[in-house]
Amino acid sequence: MAKRPEGIIYAVDERPPLPTLLLLALQYAGLLAAYLVLIVIVFKAAGASQADSVNAISLGMIAVAVATIIQALRKGPIGSGFLAAPVFSAIYLGPSVLAAKTVGLPAVFGMTILAGLLEIIIAGNLHRLRIFFPPAISGFIVSIIGIQLGLVAIDHVLDIQERNLPDYGNHVIVAGLTLAITVGLSIWASGLARLMCSMVGLIIGFLLAVVFGLIPPEHWQILKDAPILALPDPSFISYDFDASLLPAFLISGIAAALRTVGVITTCQKINDDDWRRPDIKSIKGGMYADGLGCMLAGALGTMGTNAAPSLVGVSKASGATSRYIGFVAAGVLVFFSLMPVIASFFLILPNSVIGAILMFTAAFMISGGIQIMMSHNIDSRMTYVIGFSMLLGLSRDVFHDYFKSLPPLFQPFTSSMMPIAVLCALALHLIFRIGSRRKTSVGYDKVEHSIEDFSDIMEKQGRSWNIDPAVASRAESTTAQVLEHIRRASLATGPVTVKMSYDDFNFVISIEYQGMLLSLPHVGTKRGVFLEEEAFSYGLADFLIGAYPDRMESFARGPDITITLRFNV
Repeated sequence: MAKRPEGIIYAVDERPPLPTLLLLALQYAGLLAAYLVLIVIVFKAAGASQADSVNAISLGMIAVAVATIIQALRKGPIGSGFLAAPVFSAIYLGPSVLAAKTVGLPAVFGMTILAGLLEIIIAGNLHRLRIFFPPAISGFIVSIIGIQLGLVAIDHVLDIQERNLPDYGNHVIVAGLTLAITVGLSIWASGLARLMCSMVGLIIGFLLAVVFGLIPPEHWQILKDAPILALPDPSFISYDFDASLLPAFLISGIAAALRTVGVITTCQKINDDDWRRPDIKSIKGGMYADGLGCMLAGALGTMGTNAAPSLVGVSKASGATSRYIGFVAAGVLVFFSLMPVIASFFLILPNSVIGAILMFTAAFMISGGIQIMMSHNIDSRMTYVIGFSMLLGLSRDVFHDYFKSLPPLFQPFTSSMMPIAVLCALALHLIFRIGSRRKTSVGYDKVEHSIEDFSDIMEKQGRSWNIDPAVASRAESTTAQVLEHIRRASLATGPVTVKMSYDDFNFVISIEYQGMLLSLPHVGTKRGVFLEEEAFSYGLADFLIGAYPDRMESFARGPDITITLRFNV
């Protein structure tokens, strides 16, 4: 049973009163809709018609609505059960623009379906794949996507092809003011105003564009001609798959999976004051739902979606994390999808406003990726991985003629900076992992050493290997209790050797001695009053097997005893 955190007014399974629920859902739907601007960028890159763009935006609302419902469900293996709605994600923007320009919109839709499928596959193999994505690699992927997004943003802000037009100066002014307002709200505002800074910046930027005359008359005509109510027309949808785009979209799918893990974990933490560790079942359900949502978006003729951290922040700030908000917000979006006039609004947004908002988002992705990288020690191996991969990725846009001249075999992997940088990082990471496991061995004598002495040794070792302090503390406490139990029960006939190893993912402690096997009874198999020693054994079993090690093994080969404690980092 989750403990309600302070400040939460409507918890995840609570239904707010109807008037409040409607207001919260309208706010949430508005935030979801703000990301529809990314669809406009992709369709402009493809040279799509206004009618197709409007229909895509309407269908995009339906895709997000359905995915929001799936994510909030709490029955079966699909869905996290939290208010963690997806949005059209900047993670997929770079590959989608590339696909739109080089192959066409059908490739965007088809490859988006494959990217969503990849996230589902990752969800089913979460534990097996974690070795490939330590914090440094995960953060690097986020940062490189942010850099690629930033280049798209700067292209919109500068809009160099329009620099000779009379109103180009106004274009730059509007872009600068929009960015300044958005950043200013993010830094100096508080509460919801700060969390909703991108949406507020988008609205103010549009108003500035109107004042400076950046919206031509023909764009206003689009709004005037748009019907109030109409069903979206899916006739523009078709699918294509291109091998040259596969690396870029698969890497985006990996990044989306990593982001979903972070978002769902955050949802767990903000909804439970007693939260201690991630609920893997909920995370997997969230990843399944996120992947299905992405596949649905591709099937409905739009770009990829992904869980939005900003919306989780808004839920926390408002004190309303009820998943029923997601259900009603989904209904609001479906209603909006039947109003082409709303979709047309996004179509007439000028490049100056779009570029400014994208620059803001890119800055957060770059800095967020750096924070993830720095959350773990960057040793010499990882220095080379990040440094070489970053240089090689950036060189793609500096020496693009060289990369275009490479043999066709290499073209799928050099289509943009993202696949070059990420594939290089993954390859170097696996190569440099050879010989990366750190080991040490400590002798423990029950006569010469105290438990406190050994705990000090473990604490120093944990710091030297830069192990997460929470994990190191668990390991230290657990090992100390095992050693104390061995001492009190006189199980060892001689010295005890404690071997420790660490490979960035697992902290493994092996306790070796000669004597009798430490046998921990199964928790809960007996009832009634325990004798003192018996109670200690059962309590220790509960402590070890339940809360502390992620895995525990004990076995005997004659008089030689080995107890292994494994802690996932």
